[in-house]
Amino acid sequence: MPLTAARGGDLPAAPARSARPGVVERVTLIIDAFEDAPEHLLLEDIAKITGLPRSTASRILRQLVELRWVEHGGRGFRLGPRMRHCADYENLRVAAAVPLTELQIATGAVTHLSVLDGGIVQYLDKLGGAVATTVPSRVGGRLLACDTVSGRAMLSCLLPEQVDELMASCPALSAAASANLHRDLTVIQQRRGIAVSPGAHRTSGVSSIAAPVVGPDGPVAAISVARKGDLVMERVAPMVAFAARRTARALFPSARGQARAFPGRASSGVASPRLLRQG
Repeated sequence: MPLTAARGGDLPAAPARSARPGVVERVTLIIDAFEDAPEHLLLEDIAKITGLPRSTASRILRQLVELRWVEHGGRGFRLGPRMRHCADYENLRVAAAVPLTELQIATGAVTHLSVLDGGIVQYLDKLGGAVATTVPSRVGGRLLACDTVSGRAMLSCLLPEQVDELMASCPALSAAASANLHRDLTVIQQRRGIAVSPGAHRTSGVSSIAAPVVGPDGPVAAISVARKGDLVMERVAPMVAFAARRTARALFPSARGQARAFPGRASSGVASPRLLRQG
């Protein structure tokens, strides 16, 4: 059966090239093949679209699958979780842009947007203007979730066993540290996800407050503020929580008022996402 008939339409033609493409170009050709084609592609489809030899395409695809840029299943190949996360993060950054900016202006503090990647917090955005350099964080920075207010805000939305599963991929916590983490998360949950770190308790002197961005399936991100010196929780925490709710409403307009409730932790005792997907 002709390839076009099997796919229900014409596939993009292979681009004309006068020289053998380099490694980076070949990888780019394969990633780009999924842009205007059906979600799943067979190896033969990819070779036809890119103009690459079948053996070359197969070798590169194996490496992309191992690195999670591409997935391979019974229906063929499709973009993997690492590529999908890039698109998801852009949707999230757009949804949080105005709330994050207005929060920074209102508080005069540094504001962050972050996500969970396993047991790690990754910072997607940082706003602070002239005071940005007073807080030692950076876009793209990665820290243990249990060591940040953003991480703890998101972890507080999960069941204890889910927290343990995420943290198992990180450097092992001692039994005492794990117990302390779960006690802290119970307190944070009672504050509806508001996590606080007073600067007086840190060598950096930076105070921070975070709130989770919660969707229908659980936490998808966190918004936080940080500054040298004190933050007045009674004034700033409601502003952070409001920014997080606005971001959630922008991400999930059809689920307004349907954000998942915080799971109970008290009945579970102290135990030993990526959930951001658009339509």
